Formats: sequence, C-alpha cells, structure tokens
Amino acid sequence: MKHAISALWILAFLAPPALAQSSITIYGVVDLGIVADRDSGQHITRVDSGNQTASRLGFTGEQDLGGGLKANFMIESQIEADTGSSSFAGRPFGSQTWVGLSGRLGSIKVGRMFTPYFGAIATNDPFDAKGPGESTRLFQDSGVRMDNTVKYSLPSSLGGFYGDLAYGAGEVSGNAAALRQISMDAGFREGPLNVQLAYHNTNDANGVLAVRSAMVGANYDFGPVRGWMVMATNHNDSTLNTRDNLIGISVPLHGGTLAADYVRKSDRLLNNADATQVAVGYYHTMSKRTNVYLVGSRLRNGSVARYQTTLPGGTRQLLSLGIRHQF
Repeated sequence: MKHAISALWILAFLAPPALAQSSITIYGVVDLGIVADRDSGQHITRVDSGNQTASRLGFTGEQDLGGGLKANFMIESQIEADTGSSSFAGRPFGSQTWVGLSGRLGSIKVGRMFTPYFGAIATNDPFDAKGPGESTRLFQDSGVRMDNTVKYSLPSSLGGFYGDLAYGAGEVSGNAAALRQISMDAGFREGPLNVQLAYHNTNDANGVLAVRSAMVGANYDFGPVRGWMVMATNHNDSTLNTRDNLIGISVPLHGGTLAADYVRKSDRLLNNADATQVAVGYYHTMSKRTNVYLVGSRLRNGSVARYQTTLPGGTRQLLSLGIRHQF
C-alpha cells in the first residue's frame, strides 16, 4: 500500500501543471419535428431534423497557457437525427473543426468555421437563421461555412464593440484567387441594442467574383417586444444584383417566445424574379434544456423565380411541430 501511495504522489508531482488548467466539454443538440411541406401544389409529410437548431455532437475545450493566453479548439459533427447520417457527405465533422489561441489582444482560429457574414444574419434573425422561418431561405448566405480559414476576432474588452475578419484560401494550384473567400463583420452591443455591419466576397473556381454581399442588421429589445431588421445587397460583375430585407419581432409569451418575420428578395436584373416569405413560430420552454415548437412559413415566388420551390413561380408552405433537447 505504501508503494502504491508513493507511486501516486510521484505521478501527481510529474504531471504537467497545465493539465489542472485544461477543460473539455462534450455537448450536443437533438432536434426533430414532423413537417408538413406543400411545394407548388405537391404535398408531403415527413420527420425532419433541425427545424430550430441543427442536431449536432461536439467537443470543445481550452487550456490556460499563462499570461492571459489560452489554447482552444472545437470539433463538431452536424447530424440528420431522423436518419443518423452526417449532414455533410464525407465530412464526419463538417460542421466546425478549428484550433486557436485567445488572449488580451483577441483570438486567432484556423480551420473550418461559420462565416462572419452568416453569423451576422443569424444574430439579427428572430428565427436564428434556421427552420421554416429562417431568412436564408431567401437571403444570400454565401455558403454559411468557410474551409481552410484563418479568422481573427477582436477581444471582448472593447466596451461593447466587436468584430471578425476571416480569410478562406481556395487552395487551387496556380490560381490563388480561385475559390477564395473573404468575410468580416463589425458591431456594437450594449444593453438592449445590437447593431452590426457585415461583408462577404466569394470567388468561383476560375478566380472570378461569384458574389459580393454587404449588409446592415440590428435588433433592439423594447421591453415586451424585440424588433429585428436586416438590409443586404448582393452583386457580381454580370449576372447578380439582388436586395435582401427582413423585419421581424419576438415576444415573450406564456413561458415561451412568439416570433414572426417578413422577408423579401428583390431582383434588380430580372423582371418578376422577386420573392417574399412570411413566418410565425412559437417556442415553449419545458426546462433549461428542452423545448417544443410550432413554426409555419409561406414563401411566394414571382413568375420566373424558384427560391425553395420545384417550379418557377411556385409557392412553398411549411408547418413544423417538434422538440429540441440540448445536452
């Protein structure tokens, strides 16, 4: 027994001090709902994953390196919970995979992660850019995530100001501009107010500009009602010139939240290519980790537009009843 105790003391003495200052968290979401989907006159009812938040399993952690510097990482898999399959074919951890350093001067992350532009849309969308009411059913989202990315974020000690700058290398031999992405946001958050600017630039496989998007978003808590607003423009040099707009509200109601928004896509190049969406949802909290929801939306296209529909000029109606559990 004495030898065993001595061995434990020796192991404790030899163990690196940093181990006591490290932490790893396993987390996840399972979100499933029954969805009634009517697309251009065709109707289907299905069980669907991620109508409020994408179902996922993730690992995140950090280690204190001293002097205010920390190493951190995230490895996250997005899952289609109705089938158990990965949301990204061939990418078991396609949701986010990055490693970085953070300190008093801000943070640097390297890997695959959400674009700052998509983050700005989600921050100013009463439906958090997910589910039947999400703005990105019409908004230009530039792909949501970036591969081969280096991202710098301002520190959280700037009196409410924040910002991110991300560069995604296309990694095409002989053409550094091919598939390159640049994304950034800057904002101010204090008390009930959040105001945010964002920009995203994506090149195609030949290094030619595919889309350049810029947006301003804001949300403000008036007390019983929070108001939401986003205005965005999308261009390239020849085939794209659109405007995205959102206005919305969210209201605490009977132990949950009622959300609603109106989203419009306007095309400045093509006639009758606009589209609109109206959505309403209620999210009822059952516990800190569990809630149920009922969300419906109606998206209507102009005669030559086909956003989210199988036919040009089509109308798409969604109604989702589901449950989300976080762990």
